[in-house]
Amino acid sequence: MSRSIYKILLLLYSALILSACSPLQLLSAIADDGHQSSVNQAYGPERRQELTVYVPRNVEGNADVVIFYYGGRWQSGDKKQYAFVADALTAKGFIVVLPDYRLYPSVGWRDFIQDGASAYQWVYRNIARYHGNPKRIFVMGHSSGAHIAAMINVKESLLKQGIKRPCGFVGLAGPYDFLPIADADVQQVFSSATDLRNTQPINYVSKGDPVMLLLHGKDDTTVKPGNATRLAERVKQFGDHVDLKLYDDLGHIGLLISLSSTFRGYSPALEDSVTFMRKVECLAGL
Repeated sequence: MSRSIYKILLLLYSALILSACSPLQLLSAIADDGHQSSVNQAYGPERRQELTVYVPRNVEGNADVVIFYYGGRWQSGDKKQYAFVADALTAKGFIVVLPDYRLYPSVGWRDFIQDGASAYQWVYRNIARYHGNPKRIFVMGHSSGAHIAAMINVKESLLKQGIKRPCGFVGLAGPYDFLPIADADVQQVFSSATDLRNTQPINYVSKGDPVMLLLHGKDDTTVKPGNATRLAERVKQFGDHVDLKLYDDLGHIGLLISLSSTFRGYSPALEDSVTFMRKVECLAGL
């Protein structure tokens, strides 16, 4: 398929997603089936505190694990829509976990971040039952899901004592440094914060954080690429490792759906993510 056709299809899918249709479920329905089984589990007592574990075919013991947090402006989303992400990564040999989490306005900003951390803690304690390696868990997310994953990566206090930190973080089009908040609905999401600086992942970066891969489309007008470049600069100030990749001709939704089998030729985001995670050696003590 030519790149011009890809671009037309990407624009069409982006328009459908932004108009509240659900083409993501279509991508999941036609995705390459990279897993042999999936299991639904509760990680908390609330209705949305549930996750799905996807186990690849012919999985071997101590497989690397990816927890993927989806986006939706912290206000919408359903893990069932993102099976195409699980299929893409299980086909590469990763065990994949897709958590749901509570959303605004049912809960405040601290709660959905803590839900992300609680899902991580469940995976750390239980993933060995599915042949996963609890010492090689990566957190990955798109858009507001990347915000949650980034907070888990850089804010060690979110995790309970005895729970080791992630092996690394892969962020797709994430908001990491987005003050002042321009959009009225997002202002409401974080309105309970007494100090908005506490809502920004960039402000928690410190020496010794797990490694990061930051992916962003240069044409993203929903979450500006500066979020990724500024976070990368902050990490480098502490002397830690971060990879930054900015893709030409790619917007906010285009980056996400380029993980799917339908649009994979439009960006190397999947291969870049897989290459990064495979080469990471988790830090001692993490």
